[in-house]
Amino acid sequence: MTARSIGMRVLPRACRDAARGVRDSSMVVRLLSAVPARGCAILRYHSINDDRGWVGDYLRASIVVTPASFEEHVRYLRRHFEIVPIGRIIELLANGQTPDHRWVALTFDDGYEDNYRVALPILRKHGATAAFYITTACVSDETILWGVRLRHAIRNTERTSLACPSLGHHPVDLSTEESRDRATHWITGLVKSRRKTEADELLDEVFDECGVPVGRISHRIMMSWDEIREMRDAGMTIGAHTVNHYNLTCLDDSDVTAEVKVSKEAIEAALGERVDHFAYPNGRTDKHCDARVAGIVAKAGFKSAVTSINGPAGSRFSPYGVPRVGVATRRTGIARFAADLQYTRLKKVVSSSIAEIGASGHGAGRAGRRGSTECR
Repeated sequence: MTARSIGMRVLPRACRDAARGVRDSSMVVRLLSAVPARGCAILRYHSINDDRGWVGDYLRASIVVTPASFEEHVRYLRRHFEIVPIGRIIELLANGQTPDHRWVALTFDDGYEDNYRVALPILRKHGATAAFYITTACVSDETILWGVRLRHAIRNTERTSLACPSLGHHPVDLSTEESRDRATHWITGLVKSRRKTEADELLDEVFDECGVPVGRISHRIMMSWDEIREMRDAGMTIGAHTVNHYNLTCLDDSDVTAEVKVSKEAIEAALGERVDHFAYPNGRTDKHCDARVAGIVAKAGFKSAVTSINGPAGSRFSPYGVPRVGVATRRTGIARFAADLQYTRLKKVVSSSIAEIGASGHGAGRAGRRGSTECR
């Protein structure tokens, strides 16, 4: 490689690094904070954990934020914003109003046990509140969340390849750690694109082929009902995230109804109070929400449904198609976190799913539609 070619490759990288530095600088963030916003920010977290070995074995690193980073986020938000319950934002959206741009809400998907053990003490310490969306079949690990079990099985199998009818005619390479990660990502996408029975069949085939028993999972992954009740008593909002965490747009109406309604009933029975808020699962898909599913969520009695589509929460959005800001590992540094918050407040959301939900009349989709054309 010549000196000139090396220079050509280094220069764009240096330019990109310089641009990121300007983008994330405190001066630019302060200037952006004075610009009229399109709405407020609803932050989306999953796991708060710093046990890298445990995380690597069970969860994607990209959905995990360290306790130190999370506490830094809460401190920053308390200084520069007002942390409000999700319900206050939804009330304004339901009336066609835009929430104060200085408001921010914290939300957590799935119901990991570190939400109680790690996140709750940090929230209490700083006088903050958050919403926790629970996958009800997985409470206390009564059922292992299928994505967690899939990652654990593929990473711990003694096989160097997988050969299942549902995966096609060619064996899937598992010979290296990188190939196992690629296989996990690919199979996860397949599961999210299938109907309930097809997804279950695929997972059963993969688990049988891997030969890793569920009992080998080392310690509890999800919160218990007692922990969830304690979080509610501490002022946290508890919402539903379906029963089994399937991609709802790929399910038939009866299965969507069961996933939505049964999760609501389970939490209401455990807490002894109404549950108003819902989060669509499986945001890393081509489509994880639509008007048909939103209509079923609304009919079940929920007042809101948040998405994993990135953007601010403003008056033009239906309460059943609310954007959020995903907080990933790469965004946890406080400079990047602060910049992302400000840029998101100004972002124009372009999403066919959110537009479809809004046009349907706050989630009242046409009955009987099959859902996403991306599903098999």
